[in-house]
Amino acid sequence: MTPLPTEPRTIDDLLTKARTRNRYATYDMTAAEARLRARQVTRHRPPRQRTADAALAYTEWTAPEDDRTPDADRAWWDLNAVCLLLLGPDADTHLADFIASQYADKAGALVFACLLHLADDSSGARFWWRFAAGVGHHVAEYCLFLEHAHSGEYHDADHWRTELVRHRFDPTAQCGDRSTAPLLTPPHMDQVHPHITRQQHPEIGTVPLPTPALVDQLRHLASPL
Repeated sequence: MTPLPTEPRTIDDLLTKARTRNRYATYDMTAAEARLRARQVTRHRPPRQRTADAALAYTEWTAPEDDRTPDADRAWWDLNAVCLLLLGPDADTHLADFIASQYADKAGALVFACLLHLADDSSGARFWWRFAAGVGHHVAEYCLFLEHAHSGEYHDADHWRTELVRHRFDPTAQCGDRSTAPLLTPPHMDQVHPHITRQQHPEIGTVPLPTPALVDQLRHLASPL
């Protein structure tokens, strides 16, 4: 039987016993703060202000089976490349099918989400990527993996990475040759905004929707790609 202490323990005694060893005694906090500030500046810089030079190093897709979450810049350039490659042939047809189906076509939802991303509407893009991923579009899952990694939402990025690995997703087979993707967003992306309406839903909030005129606008945007 353990004898009772002769004197009552103070809170300082308990805290001293509970204190753990400082594992970060040699950690360079100044350098860490500088890295975080640099990443924040890059993350929130408007996409059109980012230099294309950074993308030249990215000739291969980020593999979802890699346990490491990609750097924010790397994830953004890969996501940008996916979206630009998807605005190729048949993109206008997919968007027309999306409108005709009352927004139920998953390929059209993916195209529309990519247009929203390139037009700097990240929340709208995320909504339609989730829709497309929910009905089985694996490229939409890849877009969500990259978008969450870019935003520093690593738990969500890991969720979509797990789904991609489960589906044996191959970025090159599904998205095409990474090195052929244009480096910058196509010109005149601001012309997309007038052809997008906003519908208020009582449960999920504001939902962006394309107008029929956006199909012709997409055809015009995609032609030089």
